[in-house]
Amino acid sequence: MTGFGLIELMIAMVLGLIVIGAAFAIFISSQNTYRSNEDLSRIQESARIAFELMSRDIRAAGGSACSNFSVVEGSGTVVERFRDEAVRGTTNADGVDSLRVVSGDDAAYRVLASTSGSVTLDPDELDAADDVFDVDDFILLCNARKTHVVQTTGVSGMTVSFATLPGGYNPTSDEYAPPGAVVLARLRDVNWFVGDNGRGGNSLFVSRMGGTPQEVAEGVRELDFEYLQAGSNAYVAAATVADWRNVIAVRMTMTLQGISADGEALTRTASNVVSMRGRTL
Repeated sequence: MTGFGLIELMIAMVLGLIVIGAAFAIFISSQNTYRSNEDLSRIQESARIAFELMSRDIRAAGGSACSNFSVVEGSGTVVERFRDEAVRGTTNADGVDSLRVVSGDDAAYRVLASTSGSVTLDPDELDAADDVFDVDDFILLCNARKTHVVQTTGVSGMTVSFATLPGGYNPTSDEYAPPGAVVLARLRDVNWFVGDNGRGGNSLFVSRMGGTPQEVAEGVRELDFEYLQAGSNAYVAAATVADWRNVIAVRMTMTLQGISADGEALTRTASNVVSMRGRTL
């Protein structure tokens, strides 16, 4: 009986090493492809979420639960921002764009009774007014004819109080507006921008009512906004918008960055156009 000689054994070992090496190379290649696809999917998902959240705010800019023909009454910074600059873009000295959007909150609550300085909410919709509203909140009180932006001075039971409306106006006693159409909602004031995330990269952030910025999507390197004005076919930068009341649509262009399978930067750019619902219907 004869066995393997040294030469045959060495040949078998070499062939085995070649097979193992080929299998290892295939494994590494598959792993790199998986990581690359996973990172690309993460970038695309970040873009989808970012566009969806920003689009919701932009569509609602300047809107409320009442008719678009409800006239915004009063004066002051917050009132004028809601009435005249419901959407407004800025570009800082470094060329970084941001977008501020003001609207009524999606959730609005029916008013059963009112005076010129308080409203009583429907208990079928809330257990108590302080479940939603707090003192010093900015709120929208509107019916089919008039909209008021006021700040709460008191919240008790189902009653929300505020400073007396101009002219002692009582929303549920307006003979030209149905009392059943009076609603109350919180004011939504958001600012979208890209900034340093503290981890060596940039992210998309949102600040609500001037509060602490919250990170929404990681890997957003740049975000540019352009604006379409009524009567025009061209989108323009914020600096060339003369009257923000004429803006009817916003185009967002976002550049996202990740790492490819070979360690190089993986960059994708996506755009989305959103019409302002209250100005295009």
